[in-house]
Amino acid sequence: MVRQFFFSLLLPGVLVALVSLPNFPLVFGEAVNRSIDDTLGDSVTGQRPSYLPTTGVWEDDLCKTCALQPPASSAFAGTYTAATYNPGLKNISITFEFTGTAIYVFFILANAPAPGVTATTAADFLLDGFIAGSFTHSPNASALLFQFNESALAFSKTGLENATHQMVITTAGFGQDIYVNFDYALYTFVIL
Repeated sequence: MVRQFFFSLLLPGVLVALVSLPNFPLVFGEAVNRSIDDTLGDSVTGQRPSYLPTTGVWEDDLCKTCALQPPASSAFAGTYTAATYNPGLKNISITFEFTGTAIYVFFILANAPAPGVTATTAADFLLDGFIAGSFTHSPNASALLFQFNESALAFSKTGLENATHQMVITTAGFGQDIYVNFDYALYTFVIL
């Protein structure tokens, strides 16, 4: 009798818990950070970012005629890819994919350029086809000539599903000249 009474109280609770279980994601795994270098690509898959337009705009750290030449030795993996956008181009963009729960995008930012040199940085960030953020940096004459790494974090997003995502960094629609220097991205991947 006591046993029957106990099970009659316990059974509905167990059933509710079992039915509700799919609504509570259980994630047990190790989170690791992986990098996507502007030139070398994803540290695990090797997939490289794509740059549009494909010719005539983007330059790497070996450019000798570029007005802005950050020291490559300070860049992630010793490389960077930069371009100067003007409204006549309509758009320049960087696209890459990653699988993970968080993304952090790092630019190299320029300060105190020579007169007439574009150093303002601006970009929109589309994640999986939706605008997820914007970034603007105006040159600061009292700052270091170039900013790298943590001081140049342009975009971050956490709390993503541990799935494949597409990131597009774009200048479409900007009405002024813009300097974009992509150094690298870090993403967090959960190993299940």
